[in-house]
Amino acid sequence: MLANLGLGDIPGNVVLFVEEDIGDVKSIFVQMVAQELFKDMRKIVYLSTARSREEVRGRLSLSASESENGNFIVVGSFEDLRALLYICQKDEAMCTDVQTMPDPALRNILDADICIIDTFSYLFMEEDTGTIKDALNSFTAMSRENKTTFLLLSDMGILTDRAERTIRAMADGIIQFRTEHVGSKINRYINIPKMPGNPPLNRMIPFNVTGKGISIDTRERVG
Repeated sequence: MLANLGLGDIPGNVVLFVEEDIGDVKSIFVQMVAQELFKDMRKIVYLSTARSREEVRGRLSLSASESENGNFIVVGSFEDLRALLYICQKDEAMCTDVQTMPDPALRNILDADICIIDTFSYLFMEEDTGTIKDALNSFTAMSRENKTTFLLLSDMGILTDRAERTIRAMADGIIQFRTEHVGSKINRYINIPKMPGNPPLNRMIPFNVTGKGISIDTRERVG
């Protein structure tokens, strides 16, 4: 998808903030990204706060063999923020003591190529800006040290305005999905204010949601 915008592939070793004003397009986008990266033999950990493991796997349309592949780990109905932060802060006791961790699959984050948190905003909605800042610092440090790319999905307006501005400032890249209602018509746009290795796009890019996922209107693309 980013290649259609002239931006190349999802960059590695970075923290990307993927936000949307309303809807589920961001999840569709990340699921498309995850499926492509899985084909490239990347190890992916997908944390979902809203859906069960089975629901996520169903939406990803994984085959039986893919579902059993140790390189695509789905943790569904996830709400253990403490365990996530301990893992990303390299708390060795937490990483090795399975009894303190509701889902041992979390340990896979330590050697994952991609870690998706869907949705970051609901997981952190009760936390203050300081905690969110500390979490971003941990994700950033881990992305550099472990060569992990973090995709943090967020619904705009769930977190405080200050928290959202802090995340945008600290994230390496930002992908925004915008919806515009014009009469009975819905127009959808992608805005990419920043992306590592690329200049910011100078306009929002229209797209459509189809049965196959997200389709970029290449007639109006930049580049």
